[in-house]
Amino acid sequence: MFEVRCCLMLLVYYGKGKGKTTAAIGTAIRALGRGWRVLIAQFMKVWETGERNFVKELVKRCDQLKGRVVWINFGTKEFINPNDLGGEVFSMNVAYAYGFLKYVLPELLRDFRPDLVVLDELGVAVHLNVVDESTAISSARRFSGSTKPPHAIITGRYVPRPLREVADLVTKVDEEKHYFRVVGEALEGLDL
Repeated sequence: MFEVRCCLMLLVYYGKGKGKTTAAIGTAIRALGRGWRVLIAQFMKVWETGERNFVKELVKRCDQLKGRVVWINFGTKEFINPNDLGGEVFSMNVAYAYGFLKYVLPELLRDFRPDLVVLDELGVAVHLNVVDESTAISSARRFSGSTKPPHAIITGRYVPRPLREVADLVTKVDEEKHYFRVVGEALEGLDL
């Protein structure tokens, strides 16, 4: 039987369909509209995306948002090759992810005190062994069942079952059809 443990929630958006990060960022924008403080951390994404550019521009133009958004991207520009888990790109991503989870996140939770934390692509980081499952679960448990803010969202194409089991909401995004199979690349404005 499903039981909500408290008023704080851990949400997971996962699956092979498009829209997981978009759902998380949309929730972050909704939270900002309610006066919340928001932390967005993107694992293995260092490029400029449309949503990041938009939020950055919005914060720059809107005094009420100043000091209420922290957006961190970390990783390498190169994608991790699943056949080279142990190479330089993989190792650098491991260092960035662990540094964030062990040192940066606890400091931001203490000093910035966000009401919502988005851990974008944490599920993929676990799937590729950039972050081990137990570290991800202990990070997730900081949010699930807590009586103090923040709420949290975890995204990723693959989110392991134990991580989904500690969540209060799990949404699986399935792909029925995708233009990427024809176009063969991510499209600015739709994907980036």
